[in-house]
Amino acid sequence: MIGRQVAKGRDWRVIMAFAAVYILWGSTYLGIYYAVQSMPPLIMCGTRFIIVGSILYVFTRLIQKQRYSPELWRFGWISGLMIFVIAGGAVSMSELHLPSGLVSIIASIVPFLMLILDHRSGNARFKNTWTWIGLAFGFTGVIILFYDKIIPRDGKSGEWFSYIIMLIGTIGWTSGSLYSKYSDIKASTNAKVCVQTLTAGVMFLVVAFPLGQYQGFNPAAVTYTSWIALFYLVIFGSLIGYFSYLWLLSKVSAHAVSTHAFVNPIVAVFLGTSIAHESFYAKEYVALIFVILGLVSIFFSRR
Repeated sequence: MIGRQVAKGRDWRVIMAFAAVYILWGSTYLGIYYAVQSMPPLIMCGTRFIIVGSILYVFTRLIQKQRYSPELWRFGWISGLMIFVIAGGAVSMSELHLPSGLVSIIASIVPFLMLILDHRSGNARFKNTWTWIGLAFGFTGVIILFYDKIIPRDGKSGEWFSYIIMLIGTIGWTSGSLYSKYSDIKASTNAKVCVQTLTAGVMFLVVAFPLGQYQGFNPAAVTYTSWIALFYLVIFGSLIGYFSYLWLLSKVSAHAVSTHAFVNPIVAVFLGTSIAHESFYAKEYVALIFVILGLVSIFFSRR
């Protein structure tokens, strides 16, 4: 329980980590939107994670003097595939056809999947009324937020394809997160993130070949905005955001960490209004209230 960690003097680290997962990850949807405007999604993802993994590898090897065992690399291949290639790839591909806010609402079903798939602690939570109340409030909030955008516009097949791969992506993210949480691999968080991102980067760049994403791609044609977005995703979305996420998984409940899926759409709306100058309607305020109530209920269920 977070309250007990406060008593241990670790509250500031937990708070900062949750802030990174809630706010920084919410902003990555907009970052991905700008990055894929002039860069193929899988090439963008591969470049992003190769850079992140290389930085962490140099840091852990030269400064922390860590050793990488075959077991650690196997952990990286498995979790990197589920969390980054399947889930991260789904988000990047989907934003070619769907608005970033709508992609984030689909991702918000992760807390449900966490409760269903986490057999070590999730089943007992279903006996708690606060769990059901929290999930109901939270999911109602994100539905209110984007209920008028769920129907595909103009019958575009690309939108339906995006819905499907996003649903697959949420399963990949949930499974990969639980695998990371309960894995017995003895390694630092930096080393775990390193092997996950490096292996994912390689897989992204390889998969991009059969999907034809290298055809006609010219790095010189990538816009300045896309490069800035990629830099933001590397530093804030991965090095800071994902490190905080993985660290939280080792400290608090996976269900508590998964509540970022409720907050991220709110962050996406805020960025849309402040950067893209989108209108903010009354239903967004109502959705915000529902999301906050859902989060409070989820944390009450921890008691």
